[in-house]
Amino acid sequence: MQFAQLEIFTTVELAWMRDLTRRRNYSAATEEFRREHKVRRAFGKALGHAARLRRDSPEARTPDGKLMWIEAARALFRDANTSRAQAVAALERDRRRAAGDLFNWARFTSRWRIKYGTACA
Repeated sequence: MQFAQLEIFTTVELAWMRDLTRRRNYSAATEEFRREHKVRRAFGKALGHAARLRRDSPEARTPDGKLMWIEAARALFRDANTSRAQAVAALERDRRRAAGDLFNWARFTSRWRIKYGTACA
């Protein structure tokens, strides 16, 4: 048996030193996924952080000091909640339901643009 003063290391350092192949449920495929996922997650977090910095920068403000993306979201919400827009949406929904077209590609692509558009811009 080998004794060591493990208290002198941080948990991150201990995790790095640990031999993962000796685990009971070790899987090479799982380890490969974890490595790839770690890289992808770091990249995604960096993209999100850059998008937030860009979104909240002083250049992203209107002359009266309001954030442009909030004002744009409010305008979209106002437009979407008018009675005419709701009537058109109900008519379109009924038409699509009658035609059997269940997947709304326009909604999917607009949500994709909203979610990932700041990262691509």
